[in-house]
Amino acid sequence: MRIAFASFGSLGDLHPLLAMAVAAKGRGHEVAVAASPNYEDNVRRAGVGFHPLRPAIPWDPARLAYYFDMRRGPERLLREVAFADLADTHGDLRSASKAADLLVVGELLYTAPIVAEELGIPWLNVVLAPTSFLSASDPCVLAPAPFLYPFRHLGKWVHQLAYIAGRVQARMWARPYFRFRETLGFPPGPNPIFDAKHSPHGTLAMFPSFLAKAQADWPVKTLQAGFPFFEQPTRPTDHIVADFLASGDPPVVFTLGSIVAHFEPAFYRAACEAALSLNRRAILLTGREATWVDKSNRNVLAVDYARLHEILPRSAAVVHAGGIGTCAEALRAGIPSLIIPFSFDQPDNASRMKRLGVADILSRHSMQPDGIASKLKRILNDPSFRDQARQYPAQINPAQTMSAVMEKMESLYV
Repeated sequence: MRIAFASFGSLGDLHPLLAMAVAAKGRGHEVAVAASPNYEDNVRRAGVGFHPLRPAIPWDPARLAYYFDMRRGPERLLREVAFADLADTHGDLRSASKAADLLVVGELLYTAPIVAEELGIPWLNVVLAPTSFLSASDPCVLAPAPFLYPFRHLGKWVHQLAYIAGRVQARMWARPYFRFRETLGFPPGPNPIFDAKHSPHGTLAMFPSFLAKAQADWPVKTLQAGFPFFEQPTRPTDHIVADFLASGDPPVVFTLGSIVAHFEPAFYRAACEAALSLNRRAILLTGREATWVDKSNRNVLAVDYARLHEILPRSAAVVHAGGIGTCAEALRAGIPSLIIPFSFDQPDNASRMKRLGVADILSRHSMQPDGIASKLKRILNDPSFRDQARQYPAQINPAQTMSAVMEKMESLYV
């Protein structure tokens, strides 16, 4: 079978699709991945074919911060990116899928149903975090409207009303999408943000039930498979990280992921001060074009990137922005988290991690050395966080997850 995978977004969005592509290749399928041109090297290092997919991710820090605004960021990304370059995205996605028997896509690729219908092939959509389902039965913390979440105890009608309003707003944002469908000879179709993004062939919910249970208002053909983990290739800095881990007590890892790190360089200076004030060793994962961090202290290691599945099991805790991939790695490693959510799914992921008893939350507006140190001290000194975190590695089975995903894909091959 020939499978085309497509991802738009950060490495956190790409890695799960890469994990599936590598697994499919291992089962003898022909695979290729379409992603932002920024990530061509990442895809090719994984040993699979690459197709560029516009729009490219803008690496300008001010632009990234603009899209990660807590309240307006999701709207801006949808209106100014996802629905602004539909012709380019559609053309690239169609080119990447033209010889495929199956198309598998991540979030924000709203032309996927059109491409699949044009080519006459089945398709699956991948949901990485619970918030993407916009379930009224299991309400999420909405980044643009977190004030709604405390009202969940009044019943699901609160969020049902909110989603009715959201559907109206979403159809306004999606006017370019409806016009684009019409230019291709298709009727306007369902709401792309709420409905059309879910495939009639099936939706892959790539998180475990202990994080969010399946709900009656999820799409009918949803397979909840669990976390997908992409085992990244070795990197030149691996030996430096390994030597640091072996040279002392388990450190605290600080990371804001592959996007947020670019517009929050002050975080790493604050993180360094917080760790040293607690007399804790620290690993700072500072991202591409890493900000300068004082490397004179032997208890602090700053590198642009490191493989979380290698370092977190040997660490005391991880401080991060709440991306679902980092949450998954922390749970797999069995260590507690301090989460500083910025936007999109991060506030909801943070809330779910806190309800599991494995994390505490710090507002991004309190992201100062004292604020980080205070929360981190509580997490490190309260054994309940560590005890709760240790319950979850045994409930995560990457091989079983990927096997279920592959069987679902293979069932669609006729």
